[in-house]
Amino acid sequence: MEMIVSVQNICKSFGQSEVLRNCSMTLQKGEVYSILGVNGAGKTTLMKLLLGLQKPDGGSVLVFGKNIVETDIYLSDVGSMIEFPSFYEHLDAAENLEIHLAYLQKKANVSEIIKKVGLSETGKKPVSQYSLGMRQRLGIARAIVHEPKLLILDEPMNGLDPVAITEMRELLLRLASEGVTVLLSSHIISEVLNVSDRIGVISGGSIREEFSVHEKKLEYSEKLEEYIISLMRGQSA
Repeated sequence: MEMIVSVQNICKSFGQSEVLRNCSMTLQKGEVYSILGVNGAGKTTLMKLLLGLQKPDGGSVLVFGKNIVETDIYLSDVGSMIEFPSFYEHLDAAENLEIHLAYLQKKANVSEIIKKVGLSETGKKPVSQYSLGMRQRLGIARAIVHEPKLLILDEPMNGLDPVAITEMRELLLRLASEGVTVLLSSHIISEVLNVSDRIGVISGGSIREEFSVHEKKLEYSEKLEEYIISLMRGQSA
């Protein structure tokens, strides 16, 4: 399959704190890949490295075959939502998305994207009146409005109710079926298992294990979550 992301032996420290150490992972076209790890394991740092928001201290990161240290041209084909999304609070959903498109110098059917993420009924309501879940939906809309080839989402299901989580899962699976590569992090292990093709468990600064969800479900059955938690804790398999 076509390789979209290749991370090889990257290291990243902040002062005396080493967050990533010899961390490696790969993403293939059209797959949903989830990163699992405890708070502070390095999930967000890894995503920021892929987006060029931070630079690795060592190792290499290729996105669409481009070295991220040498160029940022690949970013036009990447959509992202990292940490808590911020918006122009006095504007509505459509106005926020239009500004984002203007910045990217791209065009899109904004009303269709708003409908796709379940915000059609918000109308002209300013974002300042949005709930946490509504903000998450708008963050997803902004990430996909320009039809990216790679989607990077940090905790996209945060603040969503069960119905919205189901709709988010369906949206991500539909995007993947259309050829979009999705990288996400989440603390909801059960939902990650429902949406992911592969999972990378990060512990001790590196991907401790990378596996096919389908294969691990066959191997561990109802004990798979217990197995994943043991990996997140840094315990032996």
